[in-house]
Amino acid sequence: MLTKVEEFLKKYKIQNKTVIVGFSAGPDSTALALTLSELKELYNLKIVLAYFNHNWRVEEAKQEERFTINFAKKINAQYYIKKAPKNIKKSEEVARDLRYQFFLSCADCYNSNVVMLAHNKNDNIETLLYRIIKGTSVKGLCCIPENRDIYFRPFLDVEKKDILNYLKDKNQDYLVDSSNFDIKYKRNLIRNEILPLFEKINPSFVNSMDLLIKNSIASKKIINDVLDCTKKGLFLENKIKRNEYLNLNKEIRYEILNDYLGSFLKNRDFKTISRIDDFILANTKSMISVNSNTFLKIQADTFFLYQKKEKSSESILISGVGEFYFSNLVFRVEKCQKKDNKFPQSFENSCYLSILDDDFPLMLRYRKNGDVFSPLGLKNGKMKLKDYFINEKIPQEKRDEYPLLCKNNEILWILGEKISENYKMKNLECYKLSYYAGDKK
Repeated sequence: MLTKVEEFLKKYKIQNKTVIVGFSAGPDSTALALTLSELKELYNLKIVLAYFNHNWRVEEAKQEERFTINFAKKINAQYYIKKAPKNIKKSEEVARDLRYQFFLSCADCYNSNVVMLAHNKNDNIETLLYRIIKGTSVKGLCCIPENRDIYFRPFLDVEKKDILNYLKDKNQDYLVDSSNFDIKYKRNLIRNEILPLFEKINPSFVNSMDLLIKNSIASKKIINDVLDCTKKGLFLENKIKRNEYLNLNKEIRYEILNDYLGSFLKNRDFKTISRIDDFILANTKSMISVNSNTFLKIQADTFFLYQKKEKSSESILISGVGEFYFSNLVFRVEKCQKKDNKFPQSFENSCYLSILDDDFPLMLRYRKNGDVFSPLGLKNGKMKLKDYFINEKIPQEKRDEYPLLCKNNEILWILGEKISENYKMKNLECYKLSYYAGDKK
């Protein structure tokens, strides 16, 4: 087993590094930390044991914390221990998210880009079976990756029995999490009730199923090569050309969609992909909800995904001449005399307005119900801001992103878009308004 870990370090060129070990005091993480401690001088590694207390098992967690501290001293490692907030939802998904946030904070604290996790071959088999039961794709059959971002898993090719034998040979004790036997958790049910039945059918089922994972990884590489070739000419920035997409066969379309949805949807299945594909085939201009805040929109012979952002309630009073900080912008107001007829284009980051001193304070904010606008060129009239956006073909997903300079519900300037007819420059004395990206120091 030590040889496998050393080969892993060589493969990923991990040396002269601070290595964060996701530590639970259980057999897997204890064995991982122990093997790394045997190799740390050869590869100049500094080891940090990162233990996260989920706040679920009070007494056991205390034992695990003590074990972590004592074991860290034994192998001459540092330790990093944090506790989850109280009253959080007790679910596997929430626990996982908090745990990975913890790993990131630990890596940041120690300026490390290597977090090692002790998932083993048996864990991978459990993941495989869980995904098969729920329904998955070839990508899902690839299961737990050996490396992704800063996370590395040296034990993925090591069986649980070999880990236990290694600890026995080293006379190294460890703790056992009692919750591992609670079959209300799906993984525990698979581990304790289902996989023993597999062993009765095939005593070597772990290696057989691991071969399926490895074959799936190889197949996924082939699929990715095909997708990379197919994608050439298919994308227009982050949008997919609809006509080119329709010319593909169904199987390739599904793979394209599955890959495209991946950055927006953590959980997706064949039914979701099929529903979206049917929608793209049947519509030339429409929109469909993918989940509560993600939408797929077909527009101008393309389709694309976007996530609806919550309307920002951020606002700031503009009291007069000066600089003001709004969102990620610096907004500047200057009083001036403009003697020429050269004006910025509507899309530029400045404009000239005839504003009376009594008009202040104005407000810089995002849109809300009831906003009205008299766009430059519209004589003796006004319209709802929504209607202006529709007329100008401004995409719905972009409308909440425009900062507005307002007096009550009347808009003087849609920044970077248009000024109001009612406030266009009427004489030499006026105000120059401008903005640029920048944060308040």
